[in-house]
Amino acid sequence: MGKRNKWRKSMVLALALAGGLLFNTVQPTEVHAEESSQQMIEKKAEIDAQVKKLQEELTNLQQEIDAKVKVFKQVQAEIKEVDASIVETQKRIEQRSKILSERMAAYQAQDNTVGVYLNVVLEAKSFADLMDRVVAVKTLMDADQELVNQQEADKASLEQQKATLDEKQKELQKQFQELQQKESEMEVKKAENEAKSLALKAQIATKQEEERLEAERKAAEEEAARLRALQAATPVVQATQNNSGGQPTQNIVIGSGAGTVSSGDAISTAKQFLGRPYVWGGSNPSTGFDCSGLVQWSYKQAGVSLPRTASQQYLATQRISAGEARVGDLVFFSYGSGVAHVGIYLGNNTMIDAQNNGVVIESLDWWNQYLVGFGRIQ
Repeated sequence: MGKRNKWRKSMVLALALAGGLLFNTVQPTEVHAEESSQQMIEKKAEIDAQVKKLQEELTNLQQEIDAKVKVFKQVQAEIKEVDASIVETQKRIEQRSKILSERMAAYQAQDNTVGVYLNVVLEAKSFADLMDRVVAVKTLMDADQELVNQQEADKASLEQQKATLDEKQKELQKQFQELQQKESEMEVKKAENEAKSLALKAQIATKQEEERLEAERKAAEEEAARLRALQAATPVVQATQNNSGGQPTQNIVIGSGAGTVSSGDAISTAKQFLGRPYVWGGSNPSTGFDCSGLVQWSYKQAGVSLPRTASQQYLATQRISAGEARVGDLVFFSYGSGVAHVGIYLGNNTMIDAQNNGVVIESLDWWNQYLVGFGRIQ
């Protein structure tokens, strides 16, 4: 009996020792796994915060753009009001001019204006009739003078309205250019932040996901580099200043070769929207058009796919000289930092584009100061 108890105690002790060894062997692995899991959670939270910060940068930039769009639309509305006022004032002036011309013709048929009124008074048949005629003549003379006064006031008002319209047009042009510049900045920022975001996400990805994210990151970095390079794009005129007075040279010789079938179709589509107001971010008839939106939509209807923005369209087309330009080529402009505006070349130094005054056909003479170059759709 004593031997059996000793054997049992020995077995219990052996099992306890074995359990202790097992516990000591497993515990560090479990602790390491818990620590590793906690580190991954913390790492993911840190990366999520950094990615969120990148997104906030874009949100803030978009808010700046939205604020400028609001101002742009307000100026557009003010110009519309001034235009309407000018039309009304001109109508009043024209109507009043007709009345005054008729009066003048009637007076000129007599010896003089005073003679006309004097005859009316002298033909009175009684004192009462005389008083009535005097009052009538005075009323007519006052009315004539009032017409003249109103005419002069409206003419002065018209000049002021035209001056206001000119100021508003300049303000709209300034807002238009600033918006296009901001779009160019936004493109670069989006591509840069996309590359940074993908690099961050790769740190906590599986091996398979990491390879995919790395490929996407490289593509985003290349896109950012191309767009960033465009920020240094200099208008041709500024690059060819003469040495005498430093004034831009406006004599840019531009070709007028025949276009292709697809470019002809695109131009026909674009012309359907002449007079349509400019809409920031617009890329189809239901929303309206901005410059690159008009180009993209018009060529899409002709079976040609183009990127969305002016910068991307510049990168997607083949560089050609101004002298090689032909109908249907794209013409690009910069206000000093990045490609910001685009139109479709029509030949004879003209283009169709969507600008601050809407979709128009216009000469390149004024735009030459911002000209970056021409691009051919391949």
